[in-house]
Amino acid sequence: MSPVSRFLSLALLALVGCERGPAPGHAVVDFRHSREPGGTPVAAWKDDRLTAEELKQRLEEMSPALRERYQTLEQKREYVEGQARFELLVQEALARGLQNDPEVVASTKRALVSRLMRAQLDEARPPVSEAEVAAYYESHKEDYVRPEQVRLSHIFLAAPRTDAARGETARVKAEKVLAEAKALPPRDFTAFGRLARTHSEEPRTQPLDGDLRYRSLEELGQDFGPEVAEAARGLLASGPGALSGVVSTEAGLHVLQLTGHQTALNLKLEDMREQISNRLSQEKRTRAWAELLAGLERRSGFSVDAATLSRVHVDVSTPMRPASGPPPGTIPAPTPAAPPSSASVERP
Repeated sequence: MSPVSRFLSLALLALVGCERGPAPGHAVVDFRHSREPGGTPVAAWKDDRLTAEELKQRLEEMSPALRERYQTLEQKREYVEGQARFELLVQEALARGLQNDPEVVASTKRALVSRLMRAQLDEARPPVSEAEVAAYYESHKEDYVRPEQVRLSHIFLAAPRTDAARGETARVKAEKVLAEAKALPPRDFTAFGRLARTHSEEPRTQPLDGDLRYRSLEELGQDFGPEVAEAARGLLASGPGALSGVVSTEAGLHVLQLTGHQTALNLKLEDMREQISNRLSQEKRTRAWAELLAGLERRSGFSVDAATLSRVHVDVSTPMRPASGPPPGTIPAPTPAAPPSSASVERP
């Protein structure tokens, strides 16, 4: 079980205590429709009522088109009677003890945990300071400011320019490999990768099907020679899948395929302040939720008997048995916001 699932299960277990009676300082659940004094009743029943003020608020929360249904006295009476009948059915269910029905208890648990999550996280959003936003921006600056980058795959044949004989043999092979690459579908990166794995002599990238990952043109020039950087620049006009000719460098010969392109980014702190603040707020909420669940674990003395658990047999061959009630629900943990991403074309 994942830590989040374990924590959520613990939260549910902690709530089971309400089935044994109210905790000290907590009242029993009040199922009455009206809990506040005052107001003018438009309908009343045993220990409960519906007020004109509440009815007016309910109607104002409807769309104007829906309000058209409740213009006459009879239409309003029908609405009020429907509300009252619902509450009377709740009272009858309580009188029959259905609040302890497993299905009702499971639904109530889900509602309680959902409400707890909103109270803990959504209604008490942690503040994020300007200093935190600025520090995050500086520590992740490569996500916001970076030069144009290209992604290439290559087939490299070692042929130092000082070795003329080796160079001639390598060029013949390179032209043959280039012809094979041109016969492939233009965006079949996997097929080009197989050629690279078979023919490339560059030990760092040959096991990666020739993939050079994303690099700026400057980095390409530094790592593989200015000729490779210039060839990559020329491929950009044709887009992913484009092939170079045989590119000669000091170290040898390259056959290049463009597999991706990312435009330059220059996002200022002012441009990203709101998005970063939202991300940090979400991260704080995630930590707060985890801390709440960890505290519940500590205070409840939660433990797992691994020996007993290991003896619980899970038979995958028997048909599913009808459930006695719905399983407890799970409430998803807050999900951190994704960092901003630039538009790019990626190889699969």
